[in-house]
Amino acid sequence: MLSPHFPFHPEESPLSYAACLAKLHTGDRLLSFLRDMEIRPDQIAVNDGSALCRLADVAGVDVEDLRANAAVPVGKRTYNLRGELVTAEFLANPNTAFCPACLAEDDRTGMRRGRWEWALAVVRTCPRHEIPLLRQAQAAWDDKLHELDRRVPERGVELQKMIERAGHRSASPLQDYVLRRLDGIAGPDWLDAQTLDQATRATELLGVLVAFGPTQRLPELEADDWDRAGRVGFDFTSRGEEGIREALEAQFRKFDDASGTPGARKIFGCFYNALAHSKSLKEPGDIARILRDVISENIAMPTGTKVLGVKLPERRLHTVASLANEQNLDPRTLRDVLVAAAVLPEKAPAHYPIPVHQGREVALRVKRLVHVKSLPDALVCARPLVDQFFADQLLTPIYYGRPGTKGRTQKAVDREEIAMLVGKLHAKAVELDGETGGLVPVSKAAEKAKVPGMTVVHMILGGFLERVFRLAGQEGIAALRVDPAEVKRYRATCSKGLSAMEAFAALKITRNILWRLVDRCPEEVSLSVNWIVGPDEGHRIPSFDPAVVADFKARFVHPARIAEQHSLQVGEVARRLKRKAVRPAATEAEVGVNFYRTRDLQADLFT
Repeated sequence: MLSPHFPFHPEESPLSYAACLAKLHTGDRLLSFLRDMEIRPDQIAVNDGSALCRLADVAGVDVEDLRANAAVPVGKRTYNLRGELVTAEFLANPNTAFCPACLAEDDRTGMRRGRWEWALAVVRTCPRHEIPLLRQAQAAWDDKLHELDRRVPERGVELQKMIERAGHRSASPLQDYVLRRLDGIAGPDWLDAQTLDQATRATELLGVLVAFGPTQRLPELEADDWDRAGRVGFDFTSRGEEGIREALEAQFRKFDDASGTPGARKIFGCFYNALAHSKSLKEPGDIARILRDVISENIAMPTGTKVLGVKLPERRLHTVASLANEQNLDPRTLRDVLVAAAVLPEKAPAHYPIPVHQGREVALRVKRLVHVKSLPDALVCARPLVDQFFADQLLTPIYYGRPGTKGRTQKAVDREEIAMLVGKLHAKAVELDGETGGLVPVSKAAEKAKVPGMTVVHMILGGFLERVFRLAGQEGIAALRVDPAEVKRYRATCSKGLSAMEAFAALKITRNILWRLVDRCPEEVSLSVNWIVGPDEGHRIPSFDPAVVADFKARFVHPARIAEQHSLQVGEVARRLKRKAVRPAATEAEVGVNFYRTRDLQADLFT
């Protein structure tokens, strides 16, 4: 054992301790000292266990104290650092890292010490002096011994200049996390669940993506760039999967309007490639699973596509093109119906993802479309009755095409909805083999009772009529037969107030606006509806109180009515309202048209 005894400093690395022993006992370089002590330089350079044991024996210190400050090799490019398994890339080798301010302080005591944490790649700032660490690249084979007296020859004034040039910054939160974890202090749950290598690498790579973008080449980044990346990335990884997803999904949003179909490699670039092809980090950890999930939740890919080495078990998303191809549909028609169904934004790019189940459901609807012009044949009734079905919401129109382009906006109905409506009507009827005296078709009964055909349909569905029949072998509404005397008996009951068609005609609005006003009840700008309920309580007949409609018409007005009243163009009405800063009581976005309070309009505004 060497004498006099020289204690091991708890912040020092084993290599630095050996250099101190060499200086104290021989006054010579570390390399000569190691040979004299029968310690192989290549072994002590990598903190080999046998070399550390020999150094401990020579110096008379506990080998565990040396191990605590060293990354000890346990396999090929794998090390044990205070119970954490790390790879060679986690370490600063072959560079020699140092804090010039720490060395200046050491010089005043006569013995330079290399701090053990300087050997970690993630440690880039001195927490004591809050300046960036400096790095010396390896130039000779024995530079890997990190002998500070030789690697950093600067002293005094020259060292002070290095300190001044270094600048000032606090240690990054990632660096703090790593050092605290190596001291046995728990940190954020998600990071603690990863290996130290995985936690650090995931944080830095995510930070590179956010701070420098997907096209950044990783080898071109300097130490300060990696420090910045660690700071940025830690803000997300410290919040676990939620934070990581936030960063990744924000990256997706940058490509929302991109042309073509950008894939994961284009969107995530260096981040994706580093996780997919990392040579040093064979298992990147949970960050790869999170990225894989985010990709599969946002990019349309067929079954079997490999994402970060894992095959997609089933397709989760479609684009319009892939869905049209799968369902053998015209992509233009499909796109229009997807927009109408609010599954696809009107100006969505070609790569916009569509959930598989939603897309296929709409595709089936496209295959079942019955155009409005074909509805009289499908229902076997007259065209006016079709309009009444829409007005009373017994049929739901599907709009598609390009709104605003002449002749392109079209309307259709789902064939299943037609079948359900006809099925309900036929279920109320008793089958007849042939025509019977006293029974007439729905249209004839409506004519005799002087009511709209829709009222007779409501009577059937509401259970008011007991004598309802259907001619065998015939389809649709034309097959129904009713007793006109029975229709007349319930005329007053089922015709109270205004029908939906009469109400929206009186207000000079569309039926869609009418029902949006009904849905807003009891807000100020709204309409109430009275429901007439018969024996079959599952069906209701809408009825609007004429007084309520008249009151609404007196209190509220929309630009088209104003234009008609004053013989103006609608655009001119809108300009005058805007010029006078008249605010609508209900907006177009809310109900389909701007409604203004009559009392808010000046008498001379449109004269």
